[in-house]
Amino acid sequence: MVVQSNSTYAQIEIAVRRLTASPSEQSLPSTIIQGYVNRFYNADFPAAIKVDQMRSVYTFYTTPNKQTYPLDVNYNQGVRAPVFVDGIEGTFSKDRQQFFAMYPKFPTQSKPISGDGVTVLFNFTVGSVPFLPNTVILGGVNTAGTAITVADDGIGNLQLQVPNPIVSVPLQTTTPPVAGMYNRNTLNPGLYTVTNIGTVNYVTGAISITFPVAPATGTQMVLRVSQYQTGRPYSLLFWNNEFTVRPVPKEIHKIEVETYLSPVQFMNTTDNPILNQWADYIALGSSIKILRDRQDMDGVANLMPFFKEQAGLVLERQGVEEIGQRNSTVFSGQRSLNQGYNNGGFY
Repeated sequence: MVVQSNSTYAQIEIAVRRLTASPSEQSLPSTIIQGYVNRFYNADFPAAIKVDQMRSVYTFYTTPNKQTYPLDVNYNQGVRAPVFVDGIEGTFSKDRQQFFAMYPKFPTQSKPISGDGVTVLFNFTVGSVPFLPNTVILGGVNTAGTAITVADDGIGNLQLQVPNPIVSVPLQTTTPPVAGMYNRNTLNPGLYTVTNIGTVNYVTGAISITFPVAPATGTQMVLRVSQYQTGRPYSLLFWNNEFTVRPVPKEIHKIEVETYLSPVQFMNTTDNPILNQWADYIALGSSIKILRDRQDMDGVANLMPFFKEQAGLVLERQGVEEIGQRNSTVFSGQRSLNQGYNNGGFY
């Protein structure tokens, strides 16, 4: 009987031992090989090559009055259109400028606090509701003559923003003056010390805040928020590992968008990769990483042609699957049934 082909993890480990000239457990423990193989399969492979076998549809559900939804980018290697909201196609963007040009955050201004030099606790309700998280700005002057800057953190906390002091090294008061340029960045003057001093409800507009130093007498503190109107979402922005939806939803909606997934790591020696054909590619890639960490550059060079050959075979299958698939252009949008090239019409 002819021995059948084998693409299990156990066979991949045997291949790695042969490719790295590490036949024994003493020369290269199995636990070390497992780490290299899983790291290559789970991280390097999906980052370097995008194939249909890793494509999936990521689904999440909106929450009323919530605009942002985080994504696990370790599991989802990439995000792309199309996007569907309740089954209806929407728009997808990764460009903040383009997205917020369509949905600008115009601020609404009010003066809800009048300082008397004594009162530090204030409770009031903003009239322009609901308003977006991370858009609340409250400013004025306290009794010490220092600027008061308050902003929200996006999850309902109001935070006092105190900039770090600007200190020069050497001191500008040095006598005699020191020739040359002073370093004024020693205490990170662009950063702020943040202290929670209140809360905000973005839907009802209720604000409660306690200042460490009372606003100065006669100070009219200025509050700015960016109001919005709820609706059915149809636009999606992916930026900084989270989705932003517009309009901000009033109800629960199902949103679907395409992603490329990370393969699940090998858990047992009998596990196979998603496609059996990937076994050689994984063994070669893992071996190259091992030889690289050994500083065996000659060994890396010896394996590289075979590694590229296997990468080409992986991509060749993807290329075959895309034969006959028309590239997306501004002219290849939706069309009526039985209309198009070779169907009595044009795309």
